[in-house]
Amino acid sequence: MNKKYLVGIDEGTTGTKVCVFDSCGTLISSAYGEYPSYYPAPGYVEQDVSQITEVLFEVCKDAIKKSSVPLEDICAVSLSSQGAAMILLDELGQVVRNRMIGWQDLRNIEVNEIIKTRISDEEHYELEGSCIGGFNTGVLVWLQENEPETWKKVKRIATNQDYFLHLLGAEGYPCDIASAHRISMLDVNRNVWSETLINAYGCNGLSMPDVIIEPGKVVGYVTPEASEKTGLPSGCKICLGAQDVNCSSFGVGGTSPEIAAMVVGTFGGSYVVVEKPTRDPNRTLLVKGNHGMGNWQLEAFSHTAASAFRWFRDKLCPLEVATSKLMGVDPYSLMTEIAERSVPGSNGVTALTCLQGSHGRKINEAMRGTFFGINLSTEKSDLAHAILEGICYEMYDILLMQESFGQPVKTVRLSGGVTNSPMWCQMFADIMNRKIEICDCLEAGALGAAMYAAVGLGFYSNCFEAAEKCVRIRKVYEPNPINADIYKQSFERWNEAFDAVNHTLYK
Repeated sequence: MNKKYLVGIDEGTTGTKVCVFDSCGTLISSAYGEYPSYYPAPGYVEQDVSQITEVLFEVCKDAIKKSSVPLEDICAVSLSSQGAAMILLDELGQVVRNRMIGWQDLRNIEVNEIIKTRISDEEHYELEGSCIGGFNTGVLVWLQENEPETWKKVKRIATNQDYFLHLLGAEGYPCDIASAHRISMLDVNRNVWSETLINAYGCNGLSMPDVIIEPGKVVGYVTPEASEKTGLPSGCKICLGAQDVNCSSFGVGGTSPEIAAMVVGTFGGSYVVVEKPTRDPNRTLLVKGNHGMGNWQLEAFSHTAASAFRWFRDKLCPLEVATSKLMGVDPYSLMTEIAERSVPGSNGVTALTCLQGSHGRKINEAMRGTFFGINLSTEKSDLAHAILEGICYEMYDILLMQESFGQPVKTVRLSGGVTNSPMWCQMFADIMNRKIEICDCLEAGALGAAMYAAVGLGFYSNCFEAAEKCVRIRKVYEPNPINADIYKQSFERWNEAFDAVNHTLYK
């Protein structure tokens, strides 16, 4: 019997990774391609839909070619897609606004007060599991107010999940519950579209994605046209995937309340499983369906996370970037080497890394990044180390909040770009004073998508069995007690700095 293979596509914010796996979750090959974001005004973030599509198709072809597996043995493709980004379509299914407004975009702030005249924060949170402005769905109202001619053409709102599956050959516009939740119009208790929310965002009369509950359901077959562009075999099954954070938490086996799945890349998210759609009285924690698991997740996130380190790379480390190109190494490797020259606590430097607002326990869309404690002896290594610490502190702050509404977390499973740095992983363990586990497959998003396909095709009876069989632990980081004590004090300093800035500069 021939071995069967699955293709997992991870369409992310900065690029797309495509992986070929066997049915046991073993990585056979991968390929990656980047695309830019555009910043037409302060706080505005856009991406070119056609650029993403071109890269996704090319990278898919590259990964399949690298795998050298027989095309007839590739039995399915599934998608992990970035969330809270909406692609607007006209009556013919063509993209209305090729510059998609990204999930990091903050122009919804300009219209949140309009939305609040239509629905209260309390009702919004009770229906949808997030507050007004929790995601950037308000950009739809912004378009209605600022680009009325564009808005007149809009007949369908698509998530990245259903849009790209449709391009591959899916019938209609199939969408998972997590991706649907990200556009703030889903009744999170019942997993159906809410007319109340649709009206609040001025989207009545528009077509919405088809919400599907079943994990990995076969939703179509790769068309000959898509086959030519992607290298996927014509007629290959297309299986429903999920929003990237759900795929990533699934791909690290975050199926138990004792395990926090933490994705730290462009976006930093922490996800803890709960059996009921619990609500946070302070309305800070997001509540969303955990696609395919029959339960829910409590979520909080950092809008920037490792984007702050990327900012440091792009703006303050041109020499390191140039040197890395000459050496043929990842520039982040050089940057973490620089950070390692500092010490726990960064020699008194504290970094607030919320370059696009704060969205965890300390929600403030207006917050911006800041360095504290710089003096004449401060080195570049201290700044780099402080940024890494600041990202860890924000994620730790989120974890503590989640524990207060769930149960204690014993283990954190990390995925995302952070896993490429042993030094940074150890920092997470020391700051959180918990065991940090890194999975054998670092491509958690693509693996989660492939695992959904494996469940949909019947290779595994359910998602829990798939996680048990496909997720393997490669490395464990135990906290260093000495460093943990130092970081405990530094975390208190971070909290004090954040509160001081939050209450004075960025009200």
